[in-house]
Amino acid sequence: MVCFMRRGEDQQQFIHLVRLAWDLKGLGMVTSIVLRPHEIPVLDVMRARGRPLRVQAIHRPHGWVFTWRPAWSRFWRQGEWTWALDEDAARKIRDAVTV
Repeated sequence: MVCFMRRGEDQQQFIHLVRLAWDLKGLGMVTSIVLRPHEIPVLDVMRARGRPLRVQAIHRPHGWVFTWRPAWSRFWRQGEWTWALDEDAARKIRDAVTV
């Protein structure tokens, strides 16, 4: 996946992911920010078993959102995204990991 963002958006994306990682740490979750060349940064949230939940920060016209839908999915469904500035964003993502 090639990353095409305006200058400065990539830094905002990273800042949102770091803030989320810190909030999840406070909830007892293990996280890792993945920075691959030419790809969108993601936050891996570890699960007890299986693959980590992969969270992206995406800028939309009405603000930043965190999404954890599968990479192959073209549609956003309820329960697979939250506003990045939502006070409960970390809790919602923790709940998605523990399901």
